[in-house]
Amino acid sequence: MKKLLLLTIALIGTTSIYAQTITYGVKAGVNFSTFSATVSNLTGTSASLTGFHVGGVVDFKFDKSFSIQPGILYSTKGGSSTTNGDGSGTVGLTASKVTFNYLEIPVNFLYHAPVRKGSVFIGGGPYVGFGLSGSAPLLTDANGQPTSQTQSVHFGSGIDEIHNPDFGFNFIGGYQFTSNVTLSVQYGLGIQNLSNDPSVRIHNQALGFSLGYFFK
Repeated sequence: MKKLLLLTIALIGTTSIYAQTITYGVKAGVNFSTFSATVSNLTGTSASLTGFHVGGVVDFKFDKSFSIQPGILYSTKGGSSTTNGDGSGTVGLTASKVTFNYLEIPVNFLYHAPVRKGSVFIGGGPYVGFGLSGSAPLLTDANGQPTSQTQSVHFGSGIDEIHNPDFGFNFIGGYQFTSNVTLSVQYGLGIQNLSNDPSVRIHNQALGFSLGYFFK
């Protein structure tokens, strides 16, 4: 984790030396996230979970067409299910939804093209998500009875914990107005297996819509 943070800081520091302009901004929006799971060669995808993201971004522009845009975002991901539990008490079988709260650091490489009253941009890049907390409201308890209990999700290296950190790639596109307001859509594809059980594979996926503003 420390190596990933140091690498990100070094990249931002090196980039700032060569950038022609540097602008700072904020962004926030909604996430529609799912996770895919593979167990014993059987693969399924959860129903969508609605969450959000909010944070700051920095745009290092090298010319009118190219920039590098790192950021720091608080982002919620996870998935939901309409399947009732079987009374086993296992969170994965009895939870109506699972929410992961991340501190996410994306670094996007963007191509800009001027259009009337603004510019369009498209690009993508890697992200690292450091798990902060998680929760799983339960449908049934260990006896198979309806319950309002919530079980915490823990990040770590244990067999019953979620692997930390998560990482993957973002694909992003949008429009920036001359007023420096931006509208964007992004898709995050997690490539890190979130399960510490070698027989299970779980990956985050999230579609997001954002509203942003860059300060002049």
